[in-house]
Amino acid sequence: MQVTKQTTITSPLERFLAILGAVVCLIVTILFWLGLSAYQSMWPLPALYFIEMVVLSVISAFIFVRGNPRDQFITWGTAGVISAFSILGALSVGVFYLPVALIFAVISVTSAVRNKQHITAHLGVFLIAGIAQVALMFAAIRLDPSAIF
Repeated sequence: MQVTKQTTITSPLERFLAILGAVVCLIVTILFWLGLSAYQSMWPLPALYFIEMVVLSVISAFIFVRGNPRDQFITWGTAGVISAFSILGALSVGVFYLPVALIFAVISVTSAVRNKQHITAHLGVFLIAGIAQVALMFAAIRLDPSAIF
C-alpha cells in the first residue's frame, strides 16, 4: 500500500504575508535594538525578547511556506507568543510587534479555514503559547537582578 503525503493548500498571498511578517519583525527589532542600545544595557533583557521574536517569526514563516499540515500548529503558536508579547509590552515596544502578531494570526486562520482544519485545537495552541510567553516573561523579569519593581 502506498502512503501519500498530505499537504496543506496555501495561497501565494498567505506565503507573501508570512514572509512579510518575518521581515517586518526583523526590521522592527533592528530599529529598536539600534535605538535602545545607546541608552540602556541590552543584555540579558530586552535582548532575549527581541531575539525570541525574530527567531520565532523567521522559523514560523519558513515552516508555513513549506506547507506541511502538522506545521500549522507552529504558526498558531507563534501568533500566540507574539500576541502575548505585544500585550505585555504595549506601553513600550509591544505595540510595534502587534502588526506581526496580526499577520501570523490572519494567515493561521485563513489557512485553517481553507484546509478545513479544526480551529478549536489551533486556538488552544494559540492560548497555551500565549500563556507560556507570559510566564516566561514574568520569570525572566523576576530573575533579572537589574529589574526594578
